[in-house]
Amino acid sequence: MKILPWLFGCILLLFGAVSCDKVVTFGDSEQLPLPQLSSSEAQLLWIGPDYKLAVNMSVSDNEGIHSIRIKNGEWRLDTTIELNGPALYTIKDTFNVSKDVNRTEHVLELIITNAKGGVVKKNIAVEDLSSENLIPGYNPDILPPDIVLLKPTTTKFLGFSPQPISINIEADITDQELERIEVKVWGEAVDGEAIEHSEIIEFADIADKSQYHYLKDFSLPGGKVGQYQYIVRSIDASGNKKTVGGTISVGLVDRLYLSDAKSQNEVTAQGYDHYGGCRGIGTIYSMKKQGANTFLIDYYYTGEKNIRFIAFIGNDKPFNNTGGSQAGINYSLTGENVAALHKSQPGTITTNLDDASFGLPSDDPGYYHITVDMSQRTITATRYNPTLPVDPIKYPGWSDSAPWEYMSVTGSTVDGGAGGWTEVATSPKLMRDSQNKYLFKGTFKTIGSSSNMSLNAPLAVTGDDVWNKGWFRLIAARAAMVDDYGDPVTIIGPVGASSGGANWGFSTSPAGTYEASYDLILNRLRLVRIGP
Repeated sequence: MKILPWLFGCILLLFGAVSCDKVVTFGDSEQLPLPQLSSSEAQLLWIGPDYKLAVNMSVSDNEGIHSIRIKNGEWRLDTTIELNGPALYTIKDTFNVSKDVNRTEHVLELIITNAKGGVVKKNIAVEDLSSENLIPGYNPDILPPDIVLLKPTTTKFLGFSPQPISINIEADITDQELERIEVKVWGEAVDGEAIEHSEIIEFADIADKSQYHYLKDFSLPGGKVGQYQYIVRSIDASGNKKTVGGTISVGLVDRLYLSDAKSQNEVTAQGYDHYGGCRGIGTIYSMKKQGANTFLIDYYYTGEKNIRFIAFIGNDKPFNNTGGSQAGINYSLTGENVAALHKSQPGTITTNLDDASFGLPSDDPGYYHITVDMSQRTITATRYNPTLPVDPIKYPGWSDSAPWEYMSVTGSTVDGGAGGWTEVATSPKLMRDSQNKYLFKGTFKTIGSSSNMSLNAPLAVTGDDVWNKGWFRLIAARAAMVDDYGDPVTIIGPVGASSGGANWGFSTSPAGTYEASYDLILNRLRLVRIGP
């Protein structure tokens, strides 16, 4: 391979002339004399660490050459040589260009204008000679440093405790010759507190420049919500760079639940539907996430001080999914992930349970739209007045002025049900609450396998049509009943006929005596086992 003799003196270059697509522009009234391109050569070269476009061409015109314009869009090259009308002009020049990420065919566009206004346009194909470096023995380091990020392995933190959160950054960095390592952790807490930690390691005085093990702890504020970033950046002696990193969140909750358990026993003894392997009939209820860190729920508040908010991050949940079921309990009422209404700061929640009242912003019993903002740590409870629709099949005989006196608990495994499926004189009953006509409370005892039980409108309002109206059972097939986070739950609601919904009732395990309540508005069955 020959290299142009004018390029860098000692490097011989060989150009091949290629031209194509000649386009000529004429004047309006007469043909103008046109410049002539007698030779044209262009090569892409790799010289040391640089990539250069070498151009060699000769232009002639008896009328005199006015200008030569050289263009290429991929390299963002656009340069014009203004001349004073020479009859012959030779261009021998180089231009710094970028390396092709993928091998590309390049074309130079030439626009040559003579003193009379004649214009000729030519396209010149660029010969690519960049596969080999023109400096003998040049062995460039063209790869960036290799960074293996070992830590942090945990990047989401609940952050309820006021104790600072320690972030451990650990990485292995290797290269032919490292020059610098930069590590940075920065961000901002929700209250505006800015955090920035950084460290720079220079390798000028480090003997082994081929590898480095980085390990250091950085501190983030606890007890407040914040979002942060971290990076590890390395630069080698050839200027190659690599950056790895990620995000860290503190106090950004993935799941929030309302618990109204009155004691830890009501947590461990809450209802479990063993037939479906799921919860939903106990003392904890999922809240709907809205936006980044706000959660909503509709709830009937009795006025009792037993309201807690249980938070989870990542894949953590209130029930262990062991063997495909939710039998295991994964929270307590005093855990580090529990928050509640502050007893002396209205409208705020606290993660310090010693300062909690465990109520709602209003002490009045009633139905509330509850909103909890976990970023601002605030809570609102807006009261609303619900009504039941008029539906003689789902709510036979019901009216707000004449509500049912009770709801019966039925099923062949219900003690007192005489082994049948419909109400009898000895069937256990949930009685209407004295403060809320939509809420029914009572106890019942199960026997045997404790499965396929139902709630029913009073026999007096169903009459002879007991099988076709007033049944409360699974509202849908198991796969279609999920909570706000997509986890399976048991939902008991009005299905009309006994065959409505999933054509199946609820189950409880283990068998025993249960304290129960059912809310007609919220379709919420709450069960707690209180004895054998």
